[in-house]
Amino acid sequence: MRVVESEIPMGPATPGVAPTGNGLERLRLAGPLTAVTAPDLRARIREAVAGGRTRLMIDLQGVTALDASGIAALLEARRVLEAQPSGTLVLCANAVVCRALKDTGTITAFALSPGPGM
Repeated sequence: MRVVESEIPMGPATPGVAPTGNGLERLRLAGPLTAVTAPDLRARIREAVAGGRTRLMIDLQGVTALDASGIAALLEARRVLEAQPSGTLVLCANAVVCRALKDTGTITAFALSPGPGM
């Protein structure tokens, strides 16, 4: 997984986080979100919260694989963000992500924004 750099970075501590125009800030990811890369997502979420960014859309349209560790990182991100005042997490998912979330029964745990494959 890699953070896809945005044209409008919101701060040096959280590259790749940019406004979405709907009150959320977008963190776009690409590549596999697996046991190897899930710690990177956890770190990005911690950095975002420490920087006062608690209303996030995680754009997963570029994610090519999602395993149990990746799903656990997304669930943890939801828990951490929603524990903050007005904290919000929305996922923008593709078919790979939707299939993994449906197969594990975790799709109902997330607010989803329409994306390809939904």
